[in-house]
Amino acid sequence: MTKKAILFDFDGVVVKSMEQHFEAWRRAFAEKGIEMKAEEFFILEGQGIRTIALQVGKNHGLDETTVNEVMERKVNYYNQFMTLEFYEHFHEMIEHLFKNKIPMAIVTGGNSDRVRGVIREHFNHYFSAIVTIEDVERGKPFPDPFLKAAKLLDVEPESCVVVENAPMGITAAKRAGMTVIAVTTTLTPHHLKEADFIARDFFEVENILQKLFNIK
Repeated sequence: MTKKAILFDFDGVVVKSMEQHFEAWRRAFAEKGIEMKAEEFFILEGQGIRTIALQVGKNHGLDETTVNEVMERKVNYYNQFMTLEFYEHFHEMIEHLFKNKIPMAIVTGGNSDRVRGVIREHFNHYFSAIVTIEDVERGKPFPDPFLKAAKLLDVEPESCVVVENAPMGITAAKRAGMTVIAVTTTLTPHHLKEADFIARDFFEVENILQKLFNIK
């Protein structure tokens, strides 16, 4: 099937934020005497904050009350030291795709207010749809967020290409019947092997997209 649209994850793809999210989680769990490893978080990334907190909490034997406290502290830490960064060549790639009139959307497990605020300020005219964790009953690794985005763009799921950085997102996109490009912004290729393509950076992502969409 001819490729018609591109769906981008947000954290770790549109914005270089995963390191900040991890540091916030690390500090919050440290207050409960738990040493959280980076890979433990990056493997779960793409799901909503509550799902991540419950899973890590379960791994370390925390009850739900304690998990709720960790979540609150995580948000506080993140808001304290959040700075907005972008990956090299991402803006140029998006502009190129936009000029070629390719429909694009954001599909994320992130908070709606935060995600929409960044998109509104920095990418306002590029994306035709945004799907956050608050817009679906089931987030990644379920296919629901990607299927909703395809519906909003009025395209068949099989005609969508997804750009992801995390296993949960890759699984969700593949379950939706979509083609997936994984970019190694946070994890090694070993963790991303379910994807159809693996790129080291956004120069490589753009090269793959040019071939899939037959653009120059």
